[in-house]
Amino acid sequence: MMWDLGGGGWECIGNFTAFGGSWLLLKKIIRWQIPFGVLMGLLVPASLMYVLVPGTSPSPGFHLFTGGTILCAFFIATDPVSAATSNKGRLVYGFGIGFLIYAIREWGSYADGVAFAVLMMNMAVPAIDYLTMPHIVGHPKKRRGEH
Repeated sequence: MMWDLGGGGWECIGNFTAFGGSWLLLKKIIRWQIPFGVLMGLLVPASLMYVLVPGTSPSPGFHLFTGGTILCAFFIATDPVSAATSNKGRLVYGFGIGFLIYAIREWGSYADGVAFAVLMMNMAVPAIDYLTMPHIVGHPKKRRGEH
């Protein structure tokens, strides 16, 4: 059996989790914006740091397959009750989670950071919803709650 990186069974778990998340996307149970945002929010800074400082920064694949990254992207962050509601807001929400996972892993003292990243972005959801709410066509550009 061929492994993706080098951890044997853990990559199988990551691959099957990604397969399950892809199935949820295919069946339209979850929308693509949050998983895409989480993965890009983590992989963009991880790739940049890996290229700029290759001796001290782990590879993007390491960040992708360690901890609960894939589980977070497809199953935890996509909770419809606590996530942002607009499409733009979902992208911002997901990207924020991914970036915070990277920041906590790279500069914090905690190895994973998925739970903390999701909790911090859940606190930011009201502001994200307020700033990314689409405007009603035919009305002046007022935010919800303004008169």
